[in-house]
Amino acid sequence: MGPLSVPPCTLHITWKELLLTASLLIFWNPPTMADVMIEAQPTEVSEGKDVLLLVHNLPQNPTGYIWYKGQITDIHNYITSYVIDTDTIIFGPAYSGRETVYSNASLLIQNVTQKDTGSYTIQIIKRGDSTKGVTGHFTLYRE
Repeated sequence: MGPLSVPPCTLHITWKELLLTASLLIFWNPPTMADVMIEAQPTEVSEGKDVLLLVHNLPQNPTGYIWYKGQITDIHNYITSYVIDTDTIIFGPAYSGRETVYSNASLLIQNVTQKDTGSYTIQIIKRGDSTKGVTGHFTLYRE
């Protein structure tokens, strides 16, 4: 038998390295979905103007959205909600008549006032009654 045309493998792997590699492959979970984000358009809005709170990275197949004024998701801060299956919009106690919710979960606030300044929270209801909430902020600047 003649000499080998390829040198024999000289890589030496210890059992600890192999165990670490196997552990990483088992436990590493790549992110499957980006975090839900709220973006105000425009980012600086003057009193009397309109602002659109755009929602990015929605989960797959939500059943509806609920918008709240502030970070507390209770009935007193409930602005409006949208039920996807029935295309129904429901207004809450914090609804001023200037808010419009869209099927893509975005919220339009028309003719903003100083009282509109602050944070807004959207709760996304997913199939199976699980909810995911996210809070966005926008600041009102006077001209």
